[in-house]
Amino acid sequence: MKERSEEDIISKAPILVTLGEQRYPLKPLPILLARKWRSLLTQTMQDIVGSMSAEQTTTNMGPAMTAALVAFPDKVVDLVLAWAPELPKEIIEVATEEQFAVAYSAIMVMAYPFLAPLALTVKVTKSLSK
Repeated sequence: MKERSEEDIISKAPILVTLGEQRYPLKPLPILLARKWRSLLTQTMQDIVGSMSAEQTTTNMGPAMTAALVAFPDKVVDLVLAWAPELPKEIIEVATEEQFAVAYSAIMVMAYPFLAPLALTVKVTKSLSK
């Protein structure tokens, strides 16, 4: 996926993804809808990795990781469809999980636009506190 330009961001240009044989636009969400989606993501990920939160032992880590890996693909599809409810629901009959993984990655770029500035801010703050 190519990096979004400043013009793409300012104009709220969608990111085009291929699902099945067709290209679909994934649009940036306004702040309140993006917050709602991030809350859904947080809840979904807590459900998936919750069993990994227990005290780690050699006997429970493997099954917990396996359970998370098994659940994650289905949840990715659900999260993409939650971001872009205008996508036809029957898209899951023709799209691949790899295509949904690409779509999910594109959504994460739009859902967390402050990730790079946050990392830079932390770096600067740490260097100033030395």
